[in-house]
Amino acid sequence: MGATLIVEFGWFLDRAPWAFSNPGLNRVRVGCKGFTNLLLTRLGLTRPDTTHADRVGQYLQRLLTINSENKWFHSSLEVDPWATAAELLGARDDAVSNGWSGSLPMDATPGANVSPLLQTLAAVEAANGNLSPALADDIRELPAALLSPLPLGIDHVILQHAESSFPKIWRDIFMLLRGRGVLVSEKAVSGAQPQLHVLTAETEWEAAENVARWLACGDNTKTAVVCSEHTSVLDHYLADRGLPRLGVGASSSWRANDQIIPLFFEVIWGPINVRLLAEFLSLPGTPVKRPASGYLLQALKQAPGTGSEAWFEALDKIADHQDLGPSWASDIDQLFNTSLIDGDTAPGSVLVEKAAWLTAQLRRLAKKKSALLPTVEQLLQVIDLLSTVPEVSRRDVRRIVNSVITPQSSSIVAQEASPWMRLAHLSELSDDVDYVLWWGFKNATLVPGRRWDAHDVATLEKVGISLPAPENATALATQHTLASATHCRNLILIEIEQAHGARTEGQGLLEALVSAQPTTSPEDVAKPLMDRARELRSTPDQLTTADGLWAFAGRSSQLVAAPQLSPTPPAAGYDVGANPTLRPDQLSFTQLSKLLGCSFAWALEKKLHLRSNDAAAIPEGNRMLGTFAHKIVEVLHHQLKAESKAVPEMEEIHRCIEAVIPQYASELLLSGQKRRRDALLGILATSVHTFFSQLSKGGISIESFEQEFDYELELSIDGETYPVPTNGRMDAAGFDTDGRKVAIDLKWSNNGKYLREEISNGTALQLAFYQWALHDGETVSDDPTAFFLLKQASFVSAHGHFGAPLPRAVHPRDLWVRAKKAIEFSVDEVVNGRITATQVADDYRAESEPSRETASRDRGLHYIKPPCRFCELGVLCGLKGDFS
Repeated sequence: MGATLIVEFGWFLDRAPWAFSNPGLNRVRVGCKGFTNLLLTRLGLTRPDTTHADRVGQYLQRLLTINSENKWFHSSLEVDPWATAAELLGARDDAVSNGWSGSLPMDATPGANVSPLLQTLAAVEAANGNLSPALADDIRELPAALLSPLPLGIDHVILQHAESSFPKIWRDIFMLLRGRGVLVSEKAVSGAQPQLHVLTAETEWEAAENVARWLACGDNTKTAVVCSEHTSVLDHYLADRGLPRLGVGASSSWRANDQIIPLFFEVIWGPINVRLLAEFLSLPGTPVKRPASGYLLQALKQAPGTGSEAWFEALDKIADHQDLGPSWASDIDQLFNTSLIDGDTAPGSVLVEKAAWLTAQLRRLAKKKSALLPTVEQLLQVIDLLSTVPEVSRRDVRRIVNSVITPQSSSIVAQEASPWMRLAHLSELSDDVDYVLWWGFKNATLVPGRRWDAHDVATLEKVGISLPAPENATALATQHTLASATHCRNLILIEIEQAHGARTEGQGLLEALVSAQPTTSPEDVAKPLMDRARELRSTPDQLTTADGLWAFAGRSSQLVAAPQLSPTPPAAGYDVGANPTLRPDQLSFTQLSKLLGCSFAWALEKKLHLRSNDAAAIPEGNRMLGTFAHKIVEVLHHQLKAESKAVPEMEEIHRCIEAVIPQYASELLLSGQKRRRDALLGILATSVHTFFSQLSKGGISIESFEQEFDYELELSIDGETYPVPTNGRMDAAGFDTDGRKVAIDLKWSNNGKYLREEISNGTALQLAFYQWALHDGETVSDDPTAFFLLKQASFVSAHGHFGAPLPRAVHPRDLWVRAKKAIEFSVDEVVNGRITATQVADDYRAESEPSRETASRDRGLHYIKPPCRFCELGVLCGLKGDFS
């Protein structure tokens, strides 16, 4: 006698685990998809799978064949063809899965008794073009396939829910199975609803702590844990108690490998988005080889755009690199600079051609990293879809890519073997257990199918197709969930009130579960459901008594008070021991300022070489605008010098801005930036004209921009003279009519007040530094120097060459003397092993102690505020975070 195959069939059991309490051979547990595939396999009717994205593309082609201006879907198709095709395909598949063949009633009259939706679906069903079958088509063909004489080898089908709750086509399938000798029965259930417990926690952390405690307090061999939300926080608490982790990750499309294709198809369109290009180059699995991506990121740090001098210098380095070569440089330049796609649409063939480079690189990487093999397959699928479209918009490309690359759920930690059963939804429960703990209850949803209008339901009833009525669509999922709840004695629901900084919405299933609870008195029957639900809720603070006894849902634990710990302020100073190698190897103004402002930050950056990644260092905001404006002035200067002119015309300025903006401020060309761009470019044009006009009036001739200098600064450390190479660049250098040297520093700042105060108070160290460099690092003279505020279109200076001079409290020579003494003091401190986090020292100093600013001035040292505003090391010194 052959083995008996028993099939347990439930509408939502496709993801359910195998039998938990009574496992056995020749027994399968399946949902709608699994049962359909089982029957098709037994009947020899299996077929290759076709991805949903491919089917959307095929359906779109069919739509295009019947499209005209008077069609109901025409406007939507013009605006968003891919989304339109996907929406209509979803409606078609839902109707087909209920047995629809594409026919309409004989008395069908468009616009009268047939909706435009059904009219369109019927027209597309009859249109020319391929449409690969899917699960819906398989279900439709099952009744006819079951007439085949081939044996099924199935003896018993046990329905996990009431047969009447299944759609009509499935009830017909059950009748055909009975006709073939298959026993079809409903699973016997007690009907007794579980005792309901609701834990309502304010945050995920509160909930996780109490859930982990509950799991640790008892025997979990007859427990099921339903995870309808990621368990990353809960896994931390489980691991702390020595319990196995659940390992359910959050569904996300932001995983590194899943970002390669979307980012590539974003950065090949113009104008270039340098932020996205930097992300593409920084991905762990970026198809751009590491040396090349490093060179390009360095170029973007200097000029946030493509086509700049820094960009071509990076290409030269790529071309000269032994592992790269000229072909790599050429491909990179064409993809991201010279051959960017213009406009909102492009031929599909152009995108396919560009994607050929990405395909080759991903295949190269996949030979070493097998995790990239799915990415290669996804890219090939995107290319296939693009090749069928003669013209495609940028938005449609995004739609196509998003339909192929679906969000993945991958946990940081792996799931570990546990005594409990893990489910994704309560509807998957088919075994009897004592407890079900439902984590993420508020996020638990089941997709009941499309909600059809009553008019469409009535229309298809005339051709024998029974669609679920609108009021029954959600009720189906609710009924199945309530039926599954009868398999447990205690149901514990975990509600979290806020997530991601926002209040969470209630779960409608709670009312159904509360309503199903038995009532013991007439008063309970009369109570509103909200009141009955409120009585079932507990909050974390209600679970523990005054003597420390914690109890919830039949389990308890005696808590022991933890010792109270106060946060310890971060250390202000670090004694690392005397070390001559801590002497600065060289100094620039930036390094000098950081050394005087905070030796802790200076030591981490210059001696331990800690720094942010290149992508994070790409200029943005005022830094980007300052770099852009500086380049405009520099380019115009070279043009004026060649033409022997002093002041450019406004037309020349605007032409220069248009030429330079893609190289140094490409983000201003992006969609949505027009108002900001127009305002900034108007300010910039006026500012640049003012710059050259004022210099001409003041008799100043600019000789060069970015003039480099490199001199030795003699320092006295522990009685010994110590020369330090000191270098830098002057934004603009020239001469006045008396032949004196001039230095100008260009600034883009929202407020120039602090620069005016520096000059008035005699603390403008940067100008004094330039004046020292103007005299070959030997002395400091009162040569004309100034700041030019690009945003305010004004000079700030103590010299009359640049307009009204500001009064100055300290001569630059005296300022430089104090600054040099401060440098010597700071270097002496560092060399002798005393490294100070300045702001921390100031924040936690005793009230009786003078501030560092006061102490510095008393010693005759130049004081610089700690550079905390621009520092990225705040977590290390303790100024950011909670000292933990």
